Amino acid sequence: MSQYVNKLEVGNFISMRGPKGKFKYRPNMCRTMGMIAGGTGVTPMFQVARAILENPSDRTKISLIFANVTADDILLKDELEALQKSAPDRLSIYYVLNEPPEGWTGGVGFVTRDMIKAHLPAPAADVMVVRSGPSAMNKAMAATLEEMGYASDSLFKF
Repeated sequence: MSQYVNKLEVGNFISMRGPKGKFKYRPNMCRTMGMIAGGTGVTPMFQVARAILENPSDRTKISLIFANVTADDILLKDELEALQKSAPDRLSIYYVLNEPPEGWTGGVGFVTRDMIKAHLPAPAADVMVVRSGPSAMNKAMAATLEEMGYASDSLFKF
């Protein structure tokens, strides 16, 4: 999606829909929040992460897996890294690329069960996982998270 929008010229029109789902975050509503984002799906994650980390009374920890095609496609990278720098003990980010540059040390390909196991909190009563991204990714992640034992009431799709 972001590559398509990037190629548009001033004056072009596109149809949009959304946002989907109703999510109301409350401080400390979970101990840890896992996030899986693909491309432009990072925007609601960034909003929630910023609300959590800018609230001094909120102790929620955040683990984000952020998937893109190329390194140039990573939206809000500077802003995300600034948030991480401000709260390194509360925000971890794992980047995944389909087409990584030479020397890339992050994830490669699509988000997998092993990546989720390594970079998101394990299923628990005080853990929530939110996701946002392309339809195929959301569908695959929903099935994978359920198979891994995350309770359906602890999962949310933007």
